Amino acid sequence: MSHDFSADMGGFILQTRDWTPFPIDAKQLHYLIIKGHVKYPTLNKRKIKDKNKVDQLLRLITISQIFWFVLNILGRAVQHLAITCLELTTAAFIVCSLGISICWFHKPADIMMAETIESNSRIADILLEARDKARQPYNRTPLDFVSRKDWAWSLYWSNWINILQNLHIVFAPTMRPVNRFENTLFLELSGSVNAAWLGLTAIYSSIFIVAWNNNFPTPTERLLWRASSVTVMGTLISYWVITEFGLFWYPALRQRLAHIITERRNPEHSPRTRSLTGQSRLVQKASLVTACIRNNSVSNDPTLTLPLKAILPIYMVAVFYCHARAYIFLEDIIELRSLPLSAYTNVSWSALFPHL
Repeated sequence: MSHDFSADMGGFILQTRDWTPFPIDAKQLHYLIIKGHVKYPTLNKRKIKDKNKVDQLLRLITISQIFWFVLNILGRAVQHLAITCLELTTAAFIVCSLGISICWFHKPADIMMAETIESNSRIADILLEARDKARQPYNRTPLDFVSRKDWAWSLYWSNWINILQNLHIVFAPTMRPVNRFENTLFLELSGSVNAAWLGLTAIYSSIFIVAWNNNFPTPTERLLWRASSVTVMGTLISYWVITEFGLFWYPALRQRLAHIITERRNPEHSPRTRSLTGQSRLVQKASLVTACIRNNSVSNDPTLTLPLKAILPIYMVAVFYCHARAYIFLEDIIELRSLPLSAYTNVSWSALFPHL
């Protein structure tokens, strides 16, 4: 697991006879080993751990603080003491932090020097051996064909980032092949991992609804908080429905009904229509615009193409989510001007545990 994380972080650099050195991820490294292009890395788990700059004592202190904070939140709820919006927001981020900590338990941190893996094979030979799998032009490295299958969220995120890149605001590496993996790259998740991610996100979103009946300074703030908390939860459900429909359900249904659609588009079965020049130009312009929306990458990478049925609704979902989260952050601060008296009362642990 440590080797996988180290590779996906760009910890291994492939050096061939005919190509510029470039980083390889875990799947690409495994592919090269299986095909006999490279030998198994001599870097063992102890060396990776030695490079790791995570302080285990600091991690223990952080976990202790999280445990004490959650314990206080539960104590306040049991004793019917006020729990502020800021505390609930902190609890929501703790859920995310715990999920990340579990997933990154074996992940090394802040490794600055990568291990170079030399290969006697040429990139040209590796691509020829892969045949049709390596037919498409690469976007990051010549070995994209091995592991290039982005997660749906990664496709959406790339579409948004590409807007900035088209405005010449670039965060990702511009050279090809890349010399590092950007941290916004998310590979496809398995079914169980995706379900766990959705469950964790649902817990995160539902925490804001806990403050449904909180004593807000004004009724308007309570109403806005309720609307924002429901919107955050609603965007999660909307994301799942839109993604499943636009990327999976609709294409599968269209494939099953392909013969019916083909028959209806056949000129023999359709009435003749006149096409005006102006209408043709309008259709061409509309097609160009929709093509740019589907794929707005600078290099026009075909793997980043999204159907309009997915990307347009997701843009609306993102707008609603950003507004809802912005208000939640704002209310976390402005609520502090007028808190109920019990918000300043500490948890009486002796009342909960008389023997302490």
